[in-house]
Amino acid sequence: MAELITITVDDRPVHVPPRIPLIEALRHWAKVETPAFCYHPDLSVAGNCRICLVEVIGPRGAAFGIACHMQTAPGLAVRTQVSSERVRWARRGVMEALLVNHPLDCPICDKAGECTLQEHYMTQGRHESRLPDAAGKQYKGGPDHRFVDTKGQERGGKRIDLGPTIVLDQERCIVCTRCVRFMDEVAKDSQLAIAGRGDHAYITTFPGQPLDHPYDLCTTDICPVGALTGKHFRFQQRVWNLQRVESIDPSDALGANLYIEYTPERVWRLMPRRNPEVNKSWISNRTRLLYRELAINRLTAARLQGRDAPLAEGLAAARAALAAAARVALVASGHCTLEDNAALLALAERLGAKASVFSGSWLPLGRPDGIALSGDPVANRAGLRLLGLADNLDELVRRADEFDAVVILHHDLWAADPAKAARLARIPQRIVLAPWLESSVRQATIALGIRAWAEVRGTMVNCQQRIQVLQACPVLPDPELEPAWRVLAELGGLSWTSELEAFRFAAQRAPVLAGLSYRSIGPYGRLLPQPAAAGVA
Repeated sequence: MAELITITVDDRPVHVPPRIPLIEALRHWAKVETPAFCYHPDLSVAGNCRICLVEVIGPRGAAFGIACHMQTAPGLAVRTQVSSERVRWARRGVMEALLVNHPLDCPICDKAGECTLQEHYMTQGRHESRLPDAAGKQYKGGPDHRFVDTKGQERGGKRIDLGPTIVLDQERCIVCTRCVRFMDEVAKDSQLAIAGRGDHAYITTFPGQPLDHPYDLCTTDICPVGALTGKHFRFQQRVWNLQRVESIDPSDALGANLYIEYTPERVWRLMPRRNPEVNKSWISNRTRLLYRELAINRLTAARLQGRDAPLAEGLAAARAALAAAARVALVASGHCTLEDNAALLALAERLGAKASVFSGSWLPLGRPDGIALSGDPVANRAGLRLLGLADNLDELVRRADEFDAVVILHHDLWAADPAKAARLARIPQRIVLAPWLESSVRQATIALGIRAWAEVRGTMVNCQQRIQVLQACPVLPDPELEPAWRVLAELGGLSWTSELEAFRFAAQRAPVLAGLSYRSIGPYGRLLPQPAAAGVA
């Protein structure tokens, strides 16, 4: 970090980095909450909402300036709402201008509870309306979608279907242009624009063109009001009823940071969690909609030769099969945590010389999109290398006749490459641990249900060699389900009671993990001091 400089905020010195946006310096260094609508840390500065006004002290006295556009410099002196009545007065004026023609939709608006217009009114506005009832509001909206409501009031566009994922309420828009800048600068696909001028400006798509992009739902996150809403969540749940835990994208090796938001009954949505070094503020639509899979097609018990059975019976059958086998193959998984794979290695130690460990994936690699996906669908591939596991899954296919039993940890091998996986059918005992009723479960002689990615606490290493923590969401399809590491520990007769024991075992295989804890890894992850090196189990 560059050497700190000193600026003056409300007549007190504050040490800040040079040449950073003043709004960030006020929020994070001076600890003065500074409102914004158009400003976003991962987008260019527009400077059009004016709610971040501060007073800048210069040789000619105090003058207004917008904190989003200004940068820190030695000797800069500003006054905020803490010490300046003029700033408080100016911000109230901005709020009045924004709200005078804004619809009173709060009771039915999906953004209620996380709307910055509501939040900033309570902290910066609190003004009494001066709009006469007879005047009526002048609602924003394009001419193609205007209508007259049941009270005779002309309205702007509402419930406009922009495309496959998003609904627009034009009259709620405050023209902050965040969505336009996102599509221009991040998505690199200019599908949104501002039409009209002045107080007749409104958000729209180009004529005949829908809003349709793999990241377009990010516009609903950054919309500060309820103008852009996602169809998948619209009218589903009030946000103040939701609780959240921190996790990462389990479907890609970048491991985009996200929140799992839930009620005791179910998971309702996944939201991006800002990490400037990984995914900034973005997650793909594909990642965002993974929550839907958590409640469907789950393997919540055991299956023995195709019939349903209690988990305890399945575990007993698996232990007996492993004990009777002369040679056992164990297949580690990059779709599981370091802790799960450490438990598999501990099981291999218990089985001794008759066990061989394999890992890898037959899923095809894609290309990185430069936003929040690396193109590698194996989220913990680097974690497998860190544990010294070679990419030798094809070797298992060649040697299938050598083994009496195979334990497959959350790999849908029969879906990834049916031709290669068909040779594994020669192994008499096929034990599969899986969260879903997938193709490998149908080919298993013994299948054991385990918790899915959102329901476990553990760690993964992304393609940047950054170790990151997944926190467990307490919503389960069946309370009897256990994490994979615990099921494997029971198969091996280990007395592990916590994922921390599995993490400590992983540190024995990968000394680079020594001294780390979930707390020290932290919410943003931690770069490991050296790249994970390939090895042989």
